[in-house]
Amino acid sequence: MESQEITTTKIVVMQEIRHDLLTLMFLIALITLVSYQFSQYIDDFIYHKSDFWFDTDVLRVTNDMTNRFGNHWRTNVHPLFPLMTYPPTKALRIIFQLTPAESVRTIITIVASLWISALFILLRLIGCRRIDATLFSILGAMSAASVFWFTVPETFSFGSLSILLSLGIIVLAQHRKISSFWYVIVSVLTFSFTITNWMAGIIMAFVKFSRKRALIITASAFCAVVLLWTIQSHFFPKVLLFHKISGEKRYMLPPKFSDRVHVARSFVFHSIVMPAFKLQEKVKDNDKVITIMTTQSSSPGSGSVWGVIAVGLWTPLFGLGLWSLFFSGRNRQLRIVLGLILLGQFVLHLMYGTETFLYSLHFAPLLVILAALSTQTRVRLIALTLTGILLVFLILNNIMQFNRAVDVLHSLATK
Repeated sequence: MESQEITTTKIVVMQEIRHDLLTLMFLIALITLVSYQFSQYIDDFIYHKSDFWFDTDVLRVTNDMTNRFGNHWRTNVHPLFPLMTYPPTKALRIIFQLTPAESVRTIITIVASLWISALFILLRLIGCRRIDATLFSILGAMSAASVFWFTVPETFSFGSLSILLSLGIIVLAQHRKISSFWYVIVSVLTFSFTITNWMAGIIMAFVKFSRKRALIITASAFCAVVLLWTIQSHFFPKVLLFHKISGEKRYMLPPKFSDRVHVARSFVFHSIVMPAFKLQEKVKDNDKVITIMTTQSSSPGSGSVWGVIAVGLWTPLFGLGLWSLFFSGRNRQLRIVLGLILLGQFVLHLMYGTETFLYSLHFAPLLVILAALSTQTRVRLIALTLTGILLVFLILNNIMQFNRAVDVLHSLATK
């Protein structure tokens, strides 16, 4: 009788795993469509129009991923980005005879697939039912941050994945014992792609362990990054060490209240629901005037009537997530880590970055997870209803805005 119950339990578990895998395959197909297929619509002119796509520099990032002897001057803030991305990109070019642009596009798509997998698995591990995890994963995949930043070469997709891993290892540790070695690896990854994202690795260590052990893990991660940077400098001659950050002062925001309001709106709303973008002139360091797309001063939901409705639905969902962060009785360590990383990202961007949307992929998944916490409370049905309706209007709005951005880029390319 007991063996029969064990067999039945195993069958049920296997069925659950199989259903999760099928769901994950669907989500990967969705994010592949968003990342790879949508990127095909973006004119190659973007590689020659510096900063036009919301202040990003796709030419520099592509150079970091494909040219070992290029000028990798942004390793001062993205310490190991060339070392982490050049080898797989080069391998794709050799094995499949891809062009540099095709190989970079493929790598970004692979990262997007890993990203959606990490998000879905994390949501399942914290106790979300399959339908809940699926809905919020779709919300992440179709958020403005995903639609606009998984479609161009940028460092943020890698950084976003590393942040999700820092949350994932905290949740996984609730189910099984995890060696300190893996915490060091995750901390290294958060540091490697963007130095400010190391806050995720540091917070993860200090919330999970005693102060002494957390210091050991953090120091080990720092030493590992320095060692890897030394190795990187032998293969990539033109790299900068990450202590040379004095030049970042030019990205600091002036102490104006209106700028802080713009940051807060972009952080909470634009990362999920794409607003109307504007064309704005920007003065470069060499006094050259260029035109860029920007959302910094845009009102939430201003992109379309669908955007207005989406913001109206996202606002209470975000509020339920905030309430759950403080009052949910489950996943205490995750809630602490999630809350501190979100706070750290918000404070950072109150001071740094003239186009907050540029960095949105670093915090958009955190907002999605925050909202998903509400499914662990008595307001689950309200949260799911809001999310289901939100997805309809959010997808309509974000795709519409993406198409508009592509059309503007194409019109400039054909002039």
